[in-house]
Amino acid sequence: MAMFDQGTASNILNAILHNNSFTTPATVKTLLGTSAPTATANMTELSGTGYTTGGTVMTFNSASAAATSNSSTASWTNGSGGSWSIVGIEIWNSGDSTRYLFGSWTGQPVSVANGNTFSVAAAGVAISLVLRRLIRLATFRSQARRPGR
Repeated sequence: MAMFDQGTASNILNAILHNNSFTTPATVKTLLGTSAPTATANMTELSGTGYTTGGTVMTFNSASAAATSNSSTASWTNGSGGSWSIVGIEIWNSGDSTRYLFGSWTGQPVSVANGNTFSVAAAGVAISLVLRRLIRLATFRSQARRPGR
């Protein structure tokens, strides 16, 4: 499940609700991590022979029905001499200055033995906005008054 970085979520809300500008990236990179990221903390990026530090450019389909997925594929072959333990995923701008989305891989940690390849097929990264409706119900108590009271 992908979620917005807290800074990105604030920027989007301010763009919608306060007409603030929000610049989107021309390209994004996908990073793999050895820990689980949170809304306010980046994961620990994977390192080792066969992995491109700073991420791999990935393209995404146009969003429809509040969802999208990657249209490109990516793969990394572990040549580090030991196993990789992949837990998190983050999507950053190509300049590595802004994290937009984060999540954890289903079934994580994913162990990739030396010499094996971790691949992301097209549609392997699914992103959707789950819209929830928050309704606060107020209970109003009315008291019927009788004339003369």
